[in-house]
Amino acid sequence: MARTRAADYDAQRDRILELAVEAFARIGYPSASMASLAKACGTSKARLYHYYPSKDAILFDAMDRHTRRLAKVVLAVRSLGLPPGDELAQIVRALMREYRSAGAWHASLLNDVKFLEPARREIIVDQQRIVVDAIRATIARAYPQRPAASLKPLTMALLGMINFTFAWLRPDGPMSYEQFAEMAIELWRHGLQGEAPPEIPGAS
Repeated sequence: MARTRAADYDAQRDRILELAVEAFARIGYPSASMASLAKACGTSKARLYHYYPSKDAILFDAMDRHTRRLAKVVLAVRSLGLPPGDELAQIVRALMREYRSAGAWHASLLNDVKFLEPARREIIVDQQRIVVDAIRATIARAYPQRPAASLKPLTMALLGMINFTFAWLRPDGPMSYEQFAEMAIELWRHGLQGEAPPEIPGAS
């Protein structure tokens, strides 16, 4: 007879992922062992193996969830049928909202995916491509005068502006994620010659 899962199985698995990703970001994926991950998750090694057979499985599940979530967020904005300039701005705002609580996840995405076995790594890369391709399509609509060859570099430039905020932007810092999103949008639209964006009510 198959073993019945506990009622809180999914919640416990979610908590393990959250704490394990924080451990990856803190000590690095290569240095993490199942024993150290179990300790970081506040559980035993045997119990950790009940949820995941390896640290590779933990990393893959975490990155699969994270990239699917980012793709879902971007595609949801594109489904609204906004004017292209507004669509691009809303994508930036939506991604920055996600990044506020996903610093460790994003650090792991940038630093650790290369350690996955090729088949699993390709799944994550494919989901990243969905995000890149969607943003590139929006930029193409917003700036039709731009040559096609420039669209990929422009897309990566925009993503580079916001993706690396995990390394320095903090939820309790002097600039909020909302404020940074508006600054990034203003820089993208007008460059440094543009006017300073207005203060955001309630932003801190």
